[in-house]
Amino acid sequence: MTAMTDDELENRKILLNSFLFRNSPPEELDKLARTVQSRIARPNEIIFKEGDPPDSFYIVGSGRVRIFVSHKDRIERQLSVRGPGEHFGEVALLAGDTRTANAQCLVETHLVVFSKEQFDSLLRYYPDLSRNFVREMRGWLLKDQEIIEEEADAVIRASRVFWFDFVLVIGVSVLLAITFNLSNPYGIPLVPERPEPVASISASAAMEDYRQGHTLIVDAMPNNFYRQRHIQGAVNMPMALFDIVYLMSFSEEEKDKEIVVYGNTLSRPYDLEIADKLLLRGYTDVKVLDGGLAAWEANGYPVEPKVSK
Repeated sequence: MTAMTDDELENRKILLNSFLFRNSPPEELDKLARTVQSRIARPNEIIFKEGDPPDSFYIVGSGRVRIFVSHKDRIERQLSVRGPGEHFGEVALLAGDTRTANAQCLVETHLVVFSKEQFDSLLRYYPDLSRNFVREMRGWLLKDQEIIEEEADAVIRASRVFWFDFVLVIGVSVLLAITFNLSNPYGIPLVPERPEPVASISASAAMEDYRQGHTLIVDAMPNNFYRQRHIQGAVNMPMALFDIVYLMSFSEEEKDKEIVVYGNTLSRPYDLEIADKLLLRGYTDVKVLDGGLAAWEANGYPVEPKVSK
């Protein structure tokens, strides 16, 4: 085989600096370095825009690229800045959809570029890459969820809604619902009925199974509550991240594995919804913990405290 050119050697160096490829066999790195494209982008150059078809995957060799979204009111929200060794552009390729964000170079930037065909080949021949991308996307979703929760908390703190107004709105809504149901023989029930209630389990019974290693514990609370306190060894599965967490943690579990879902008193509907989703995925032994985390702690059973940042 002929010697590598200077550009190919530079491509190899950039690939080796990426965590995606640093453990790849040398011969595979050489092959990739010869086939990928190299691109020098100017400062402020737009690499792609929201709505563009996904045609490439990028690794930054030098320079910086900012990833941002634009709202209708022309306000931009920066999502991240990618530097040497980092990558971008994979989300739309994985989803098979158009670009959901913009990418713009902040300074002159050297990029290694994989075509869509090359990216698809990588996923076929290197399964570990797919798992790395899923883990990374889960981290982004968790981060976005925390931002949304923080913004929601800020809105709640800033609001000045009086209790009287709140009770009045709820009272009028209930009155209108009752009036509608009385005048309509096919009225809508105020409390949705669950056709097949999910089985429940007491804290003591769950603990006995837990000690024997028979049980998978699922925490259905939002990630910020999970980080404050959760049952030792529990898997965090908030509703917004169900599909991602399922792919990461449940795809290889036996369908008859006992699964106990818990949350707190206020999150009970979400606990039941998570349990329903698991039942729909074919799991046959799914239960909801009576009393949730509070009942577990009241019995002195093991929990993990808030993780320091």
